[in-house]
Amino acid sequence: MISAIHTALSGLTAFGKQIDVIAHNVANVNTDGFKKSRTEFVEIPSGGVLPVVEKDDSSGPTVLRDTGGNQTMVELSNVDLGEEAVQQIVAQRSFEANLQTLRTGDALLGSILDIKK
Repeated sequence: MISAIHTALSGLTAFGKQIDVIAHNVANVNTDGFKKSRTEFVEIPSGGVLPVVEKDDSSGPTVLRDTGGNQTMVELSNVDLGEEAVQQIVAQRSFEANLQTLRTGDALLGSILDIKK
């Protein structure tokens, strides 16, 4: 029972971190040269997951920008808002699933304690 609660808490923390990373990517979508980050989940031997944030060094699109009479090539952000929206929905649903697991474990533990009285 306790391991299920520990695993659910680990999932809540991991998906919370993923939501933070996605928000950071979206906030910098219009920053020239910005490189997005991705959250990867690594299994912990004792149960649960650990969020690992990795930078995606792929190049963004380049555009020709006129800067006061000079034309220069500028690399834009490599953030894709469509991809970020999908990742946000997946992270939100996963966060909700872990929260429900935590609630169910809590209710089950409460029932066990009530029976023991």
